[in-house]
Amino acid sequence: MAEALMAFQVVGAVAQGMQGHAQAMNQAAQQELQAKLAETQALQRDTIAREELLRAESTTRAVRAANGLSDTTPSGMQLFDDRRKASDRDRLVERADRRQTAANYRTAAKASRSQARWSLATGIVKAGVPLAQYGHYAGWGS
Repeated sequence: MAEALMAFQVVGAVAQGMQGHAQAMNQAAQQELQAKLAETQALQRDTIAREELLRAESTTRAVRAANGLSDTTPSGMQLFDDRRKASDRDRLVERADRRQTAANYRTAAKASRSQARWSLATGIVKAGVPLAQYGHYAGWGS
C-alpha cells in the first residue's frame, strides 16, 4: 500500500512539473510571436508614414503649382524640409517604441523559458521527497 501511495506521489509531482514546463514554453512561444508582430508593425507603420509624406508633398506641390508658386523657392523648400523632419522624427520614435515592445516580449519569453526549466526541475525534486520518505520508512539507508 505504501508503495502505491509513493508511486502516485512521484508520478503526480513529475506530471505537475511537466505541466508547468509545457505551460511556460507555450507562453514563451506566444511572447516570441508577439515580438515578431511588433517588429512587423514597426516596418508597416514606417512604410505607411513614408507613403503619407510623399502624398502630402505631392499634394502640396500640386496646390503650389496651381497657384503659380514654385516649390524651389526658399519658403517652398523650407516647407518641405520642415515636413520631412517632423515625419522622420515621428517615424523614428514610433519605430523605436515598437522595437522596444518587441525586445520586451523577447525578454519575457526568455523568462518564461527559464520558468519552464525550473518547473520541470522542481517537479523532479518534489518527486524525490516521497521516494526519500519511503526509503527511510523501508530502511533503505540502514
